Amino acid sequence: MTADPTAPTASATTPTSPSGTTSRAPEPTSTATATAAAQRTTVSVKATLKDPVLGHSFRVLKVSRNMPWPAGNPVSAANFEIVGVYLKVDTGDRYSATVAPSMFTLRAFPSKRPVQATSEFDKVFKGSLARVTARNETRSGWVFFKMDKGAAGTFALGFHRPAYVVSTTDKAIPTNAYLVTIRT
Repeated sequence: MTADPTAPTASATTPTSPSGTTSRAPEPTSTATATAAAQRTTVSVKATLKDPVLGHSFRVLKVSRNMPWPAGNPVSAANFEIVGVYLKVDTGDRYSATVAPSMFTLRAFPSKRPVQATSEFDKVFKGSLARVTARNETRSGWVFFKMDKGAAGTFALGFHRPAYVVSTTDKAIPTNAYLVTIRT
């Protein structure tokens, strides 16, 4: 685990009383205040997710936590953490089914609610997997999620495949969801 030296840090100030003595600032009591000074960390991970029907393969290579919030998002910064997942996407060559970043979700344990990927930060952070990955293509990039603050170190990455009908054979491919656990 490495800390990003460019991540913003919070500093506490100690007020001075009128008599010239220094008083100690109170300790933070809320989770939001306590995690406000969290440093960005990026860890390498190895997790693979496959869609055997379409031949897609997704390798999770890195997870970045506590990414710095862009200016102009004060409410979001107070309530959410930006989590980036760096993926290598290999799409299958049999069907023309594409992969879009919006097909991914991330769930932090113990929460039961998955969070859908957001394109909100694609222009802010370089190297995003912003565009659709076409048939028989390999691409790598970041997919971003706005997670509730205080998420645990274990995540579940989901790929949600929509239903398809193969136009040449009228074969119906049903919708399906695939999950892989990511330990950070």
